[in-house]
Amino acid sequence: MPLFLLDRDGVVVVNRKDNIKTPAGLTLIPGAAEALARLTAAGFDVAICTNQPEVARGAMSHADLDAVHDALTRLLAAKGARIASILCCTCTRKTPRMKPAAGMLRDALARFGANPAETPFVGDQVDDLKAAFHAGCRRVLVRTGLGRKALEDGLPDYVQPVAIYDDLAAAVDAHLAARR
Repeated sequence: MPLFLLDRDGVVVVNRKDNIKTPAGLTLIPGAAEALARLTAAGFDVAICTNQPEVARGAMSHADLDAVHDALTRLLAAKGARIASILCCTCTRKTPRMKPAAGMLRDALARFGANPAETPFVGDQVDDLKAAFHAGCRRVLVRTGLGRKALEDGLPDYVQPVAIYDDLAAAVDAHLAARR
């Protein structure tokens, strides 16, 4: 099965300045669940790769994070979207798994036997694009979340080419259209 990788905050769910610490903090970005349902229907495995340093900072526990991800998976499933895996880095210091490093993405690619050159990684920050570059994945930036700010600040030349879309729905639709 083909694989589609994405960041969580700013791509699937609305970014919060105070970060998402409970299921009540989850707000889906309009159209995201439906876009992921289209990927599910098209036979894609979907995996989320997300930095969640709030755990290491002590602002939430691993159980709290699991509760958030269980709730997110249920919210998406209610709209027909299946998340095959959620990979997290809960560190506050640089590690091989923490974006902009590519560890989480490489783990997902290995787990699903996916070809990085055929696998997009959709994010809303430069660190997402750097992780995708280092993993050999196609780089996709959405303008939701922190994406507009990333574009205003400028993208590093080495992460190019980067496909840029207004939101996850537009990125998914373009990806599915290109595969037809």
